[in-house]
Amino acid sequence: MRNFLLTLVAFFVGAVAQAQTPTPEQANTRVAELLNGADYVTLAAELPAVREMVVKPLLALADALVAHCEGRFEDSNRAIEEVARYPEELGQGTIFGMYNYALINNLCIENYAQGADVARQLLASLPDTDEAEASRRGLLSLLRWMDALTDRGRVEVVRQHRDVTIPVERRPIGRGEHLIVKATANGVSQDFIFDTGCSHANFISRDVAERLGVEIVADSIITQGVGGSGYVQLGVLPEMRLGDVVIKNPTFLVAEHFIPEHVKVEGMCEAALGTHIIRALGEVRYERKAERMVLPAKPSAPEQRNIICDNGTYYLVCHQAGEQLLLHFDTGNVKSQLSTRYFDRFQRQVEAEGGDVERSRSGGFGGVVWNDVRTLPQVELQVGKRNVMLHQVAVDISDGSSLVSYDGSAGMDLLTASERVSFDLDKMFYRIDK
Repeated sequence: MRNFLLTLVAFFVGAVAQAQTPTPEQANTRVAELLNGADYVTLAAELPAVREMVVKPLLALADALVAHCEGRFEDSNRAIEEVARYPEELGQGTIFGMYNYALINNLCIENYAQGADVARQLLASLPDTDEAEASRRGLLSLLRWMDALTDRGRVEVVRQHRDVTIPVERRPIGRGEHLIVKATANGVSQDFIFDTGCSHANFISRDVAERLGVEIVADSIITQGVGGSGYVQLGVLPEMRLGDVVIKNPTFLVAEHFIPEHVKVEGMCEAALGTHIIRALGEVRYERKAERMVLPAKPSAPEQRNIICDNGTYYLVCHQAGEQLLLHFDTGNVKSQLSTRYFDRFQRQVEAEGGDVERSRSGGFGGVVWNDVRTLPQVELQVGKRNVMLHQVAVDISDGSSLVSYDGSAGMDLLTASERVSFDLDKMFYRIDK
């Protein structure tokens, strides 16, 4: 999103002064700076106090991005329509970028018909140039996705009105663990990785799709993996079960292979349960010792948001020594790791406490990525009102920090570092209970 907001620097010029009550100029400059820095967490906290001073084009843009960040996707779409009224002030690039956010909003709420309309609108606005070809391929892929699901219902969770228990298994894999949940469809049982890092659909291999009876409804869908992108198919099922919970209309991205053959490790599961189902489950309570997830009948009292969404990917807002960190919330990652952005911010600590430089391999759909890392023996994070300790955390010290917009990945070891945690990808919170 940063590339689309550069025009704001020229439009809203001024120095930020540290005044208790900012002037309109200071308020507008501050909002523009937070937008250009993609710091939507701070923007969400500061905007209410100054919104009456912010000019309408900038306010519409801020409202759209804050709403998306907070998982209020329909509110974000309404604000984007307001943004579109200001092409001269914001620039056509910004308008195009915001309609890309509208596309993701509609994918998140499974409003496929409206999403398809947005995709067609964006395609029509693209110039016929080589530079636009990558955008064209991506938009055509999403259009195929949206069109294929337009006449199908949204994901729906059918459950009993009581605390519902879903057994889980912690399965050793590589340098960490996967959280495994068993699903059934068409009388066939299948292990799934419980994966908050898998966006918009479940991800499965062709063999698993055939076993479960998944119907393929679209082809040539581009998806991004750890080591690059590739093409998959889109599939659907009428329903799938997680214990006593019925999931209606789940969707699947179907790859020939879950990950490349040369990346596989012993115990690897060929299926991942993604965020479109996890979000629909509502509040999830994970109990480590009991090896179960509980869907409570009575939801928690309102919690302060500490999960945000950006482009359909979920991030955990936490703190280390008073410094705010933004970590990709990815239970499909067997172990937490920290990025080059984290290294830039905490270089002195990493060099003083980290081990020797090592080569580290990360693999998944798309291939393998090798990075230079140093490993911190422990990292203490504040998550909400409680602290949690992670051990043997690799920090990426490779070049390329400018390309990384978050501080790392909160993996499976964050989940298991506490006896009990609760989280909700609809209400956007993660809480350490015990």
